[in-house]
Amino acid sequence: MKLGLALAGGGVKGAAHIGVIKALEENGIKIDAISGTSIGSIVASLYAMGYSTEKMLEIFKFFSKEIMKTNAKHFAGNLKTSKRLLGYGILSGENTEIAVRECAKEKGVKNLKDIKLPIAIPTVDIVKSKKYVFTNKEQEGDYYITDAQIAKAVRASSSYPRSICTL
Repeated sequence: MKLGLALAGGGVKGAAHIGVIKALEENGIKIDAISGTSIGSIVASLYAMGYSTEKMLEIFKFFSKEIMKTNAKHFAGNLKTSKRLLGYGILSGENTEIAVRECAKEKGVKNLKDIKLPIAIPTVDIVKSKKYVFTNKEQEGDYYITDAQIAKAVRASSSYPRSICTL
């Protein structure tokens, strides 16, 4: 039997995903495919790239404060241009992309196709009302994206979406 693990979002509470993976490993349960959205995409990508749970926790502790920093220029610029309370997001996702790119570089990974473990990172384009899934396995359908950098896919899944709350 094969096991696929789907990890949810939830902000910094997503560090709990690392503990789940560790418990599965300690009990001899092999993960054959992984997916995740938002913080789950960060953990899923690190795992798929071959990081141990101990190293993932170190990485999470190191980068978590940077990832969660609000960029005032990004926030103000989006508020001004969109006339919406949250603009196009409080967090640009830039810090997330940088962190994942650095981790990927350490493992010799750049693109999704460089990862051997099957991975899926779902995203939504709220403006166009379209769903997309970044994956390293060829799939049929125009909403699957296989030719992308892992860091950009994680950023797309982790960025706070455009708000519908107007001033």
